[in-house]
Amino acid sequence: MRKTSNGTKFCTLEEVVLVLFGLEPEKPIHSRTKYQKGLFLFFKELEKRGYKVQDPHFIPYKDGPYSFELARVLDKLLWSGFVEAKGEYGKETEELRLTEKGKNEAILLIKEKIKEKDLKDLITFRQSIDQYTVDGIIRYVNYKFPEMKARYFPS
Repeated sequence: MRKTSNGTKFCTLEEVVLVLFGLEPEKPIHSRTKYQKGLFLFFKELEKRGYKVQDPHFIPYKDGPYSFELARVLDKLLWSGFVEAKGEYGKETEELRLTEKGKNEAILLIKEKIKEKDLKDLITFRQSIDQYTVDGIIRYVNYKFPEMKARYFPS
């Protein structure tokens, strides 16, 4: 575990992704779009609470913020057996969920990285993300963070 100069724990991209999934370990995230937008909001929430996290380098994209790094993290977690995908790739019907291996790792990371005083609020935060449809979370993120919506996107 790395620590920053002021002693707070530093979270890598993989750790943040596993923590987000692990806050509701039995519930999938529906679609890669919702994965990206949910993580964008989760990073904002963690930073607001003082967590030091690796920069995912979100860029303005056609449907709002997008991180190529987080896309690679998801691929890595899928290939290493921490996350599984079911349903049609790239569609709202695709479900991304933790495997047993992923659940075990997420539980350990939550205990190690998340302050006890924040845990209930972060679980509620994850539940609120789950309530959005894909279109709903896109609209919400683009309303709250208009600078993350690409003005021009070449086809």
